[in-house]
Amino acid sequence: MSIHMVEKALFDIAANTQNVRAYRGGPVDYLKAYRLEADEVGMIEQMDVREMINRGVNPMLVMRVFSAIEGREKMPEYMRRLRED
Repeated sequence: MSIHMVEKALFDIAANTQNVRAYRGGPVDYLKAYRLEADEVGMIEQMDVREMINRGVNPMLVMRVFSAIEGREKMPEYMRRLRED
């Protein structure tokens, strides 16, 4: 796993609304532009925020991309996912 590549993909998604739309239109296809392992693609596609943070991804970046993709109104869901066992 390359934390750098995961963070690059997340940063690029959250960078602007055009990238968010492209990601939403086909997450797996969007992520093909990055050298990611299959489990990394799945982790991002599922927005497994807890696993991202457990693997060392910057927590603020994780929250930023979640908000960009899911919307600010879903922040309670973000917190729920962080607390999952």
